[in-house]
Amino acid sequence: MTDALRAPQMTDAEIEELRDLNRGPRVNHVFLARLAAHYIQAEIDGVINPARHLAEYLGVQRQTVLTYMRMARRNGLIIQKRP
Repeated sequence: MTDALRAPQMTDAEIEELRDLNRGPRVNHVFLARLAAHYIQAEIDGVINPARHLAEYLGVQRQTVLTYMRMARRNGLIIQKRP
């Protein structure tokens, strides 16, 4: 397995942008949209457990990233497939 499959392909600037957007007392839609875009792209790229990597980049727990993803889905920032 290559390193490309182990971590999301994000630049330092993209990681820093996410950190900056996450600052403050409340989570905003811009942050959720950017995080969701990176998360979904990591899944498309075949990254194993993208929540763990994004949590490490943001300095939060994996469960927090999963909560952010649920918030993004509830706010309509992620298109859900219909069964």
